[in-house]
Amino acid sequence: MLKDKPTSWITLNGRHIPLYEGESKQDAVNRFIANSNEDKRQAEIRRNSEQAARLNREQRIAELQKQLAEAKGIFAKSKIQTQINMLKDDFHGTEEEYKAYKAEQHQKAVEASLARQAAEKQAREQKAAAEKENLERELRTQPKEKVEQYKIIQEHNSMNDDYHVGIRKPSDIKTWAEVLKDSDEDFAWGDFSRADAERALKEGKITIYSSYPIGQGVFVSTSKVQSEQYAGGKGKKVYSKVVPLSEVAWISGDEGQYAKRKGE
Repeated sequence: MLKDKPTSWITLNGRHIPLYEGESKQDAVNRFIANSNEDKRQAEIRRNSEQAARLNREQRIAELQKQLAEAKGIFAKSKIQTQINMLKDDFHGTEEEYKAYKAEQHQKAVEASLARQAAEKQAREQKAAAEKENLERELRTQPKEKVEQYKIIQEHNSMNDDYHVGIRKPSDIKTWAEVLKDSDEDFAWGDFSRADAERALKEGKITIYSSYPIGQGVFVSTSKVQSEQYAGGKGKKVYSKVVPLSEVAWISGDEGQYAKRKGE
């Protein structure tokens, strides 16, 4: 009988084979080959057995489904359907055990769902609390002009989602000078260029467009083309207005929200 621990190892085709005390290298190779062949044979037996079981299960399910279609009465149909479900789940046991198993699985699914919902709720609450704290800090620390414009937008056209472009806090607002400083990729619509933007900065005024009548909180654009797209396509009616740069809470060089402060 071979001892539990090998005394050394030999290598055959990249496989390491243990060599036990009193065993020749050839004996070790023969043992390895025999074991490998036996492993392959057992694996083939398992595959054939599983395939046969699957085919038998599928055949039995087909028979039961035919019986289900011909069955009369709710009780008979329910019993056949349970047998079908047991086969599909590859469940080995009684119908009562299966019902108990399904009830347990359902309970686990309910508990998992409730736990997930609780975790999601907690995450939402934590996010909301963090956003509230951040907003309160910004209301104390951001420039007065941006805070006033933010409050105008909140009153007239606040953002109620987290995926559309818009102003959700004072720091989302840029002055026109900040737009020119911070962005190299604005003015993408072709009818308002960076040169136009720099000229507007010197003049202190700009023409804005919108698919809606321009009022407090309304989204406006420096591009007539963009506004036409929002209105439904080229040639559609858009509204325009020449305003001081400071009357718009700018998001980018292409768009912002109109927010005229008191006294402007």
